[in-house]
Amino acid sequence: MDNVLIYVVYGVAGLSVLCFILILIDHFRLGGMIKKYRSLIKGLSDKNIEDLMLSYSGELDSVKKDIYGPVENRIADLEKKMPSCIRHVGLVTYNAFENVGNNMSFSFVALDDKKDGVIITGIYTRENSYVYSKEIIKGQPSRELSREEKEALNKALSTN
Repeated sequence: MDNVLIYVVYGVAGLSVLCFILILIDHFRLGGMIKKYRSLIKGLSDKNIEDLMLSYSGELDSVKKDIYGPVENRIADLEKKMPSCIRHVGLVTYNAFENVGNNMSFSFVALDDKKDGVIITGIYTRENSYVYSKEIIKGQPSRELSREEKEALNKALSTN
């Protein structure tokens, strides 16, 4: 019976030491949390932290509405305007005359989603430069096109 009593005393002593160690660990953790809490409320007078957090939450919601509301409206406006924006382009550079090098002449096509737009052609010679434009309506030119203008128009029509 004496041996059992000694084992019980040793067991209780071991559990006491274990409880003491756990209390020390909790003490240090609590001390760290108290430091964080004090740094959080530093500079606050007698205001309640919960009230302060609720007011910050309300301000954050207000800022979100101010930012996202106009952005959504602006995006909707932009989506309405997209079909009329220039979204299909084609460019061809070439030598209009054999005695002029470096592909200084060009044909440039700019079309919207309805395939309406313009062809601008610049012809460069050693003495002069000429610029011409032709209207494109529904992918069809208003006047006869040169080979280079047709190539630029085909490039623009093939872009997505």
